[in-house]
Amino acid sequence: MFIFKGKPIQDIRKALRKACEDAGISYRRFVKDGFVFHDRRHTFNTNMCKAGVPESVIMAVTGHSTRAMFDRYNKIHLEDTRQAVGRMEAYLANVDQTVEQNGKVENETL
Repeated sequence: MFIFKGKPIQDIRKALRKACEDAGISYRRFVKDGFVFHDRRHTFNTNMCKAGVPESVIMAVTGHSTRAMFDRYNKIHLEDTRQAVGRMEAYLANVDQTVEQNGKVENETL
């Protein structure tokens, strides 16, 4: 049940359609960039991952019993991949600096 201004919303789809209209967002499944109620599931999974919540906990909260279903709702954004590459570049720069200082790599793993 969803509440708005202290009262239950009788028809969530009608309310969502109106909210999308007010925000200038297309509402419909087969419309380009159209938003539907179910899109909230993708947003929830993605935000929980970004918040650092373990995937097993997210799956328990959402009721996903298989990894395949979890992956269906977990979307990776371009900015997330850029940040990941940036973290790896920083790590490698640190390793390079350590090698230059010590003349060797300690605990090298191949």
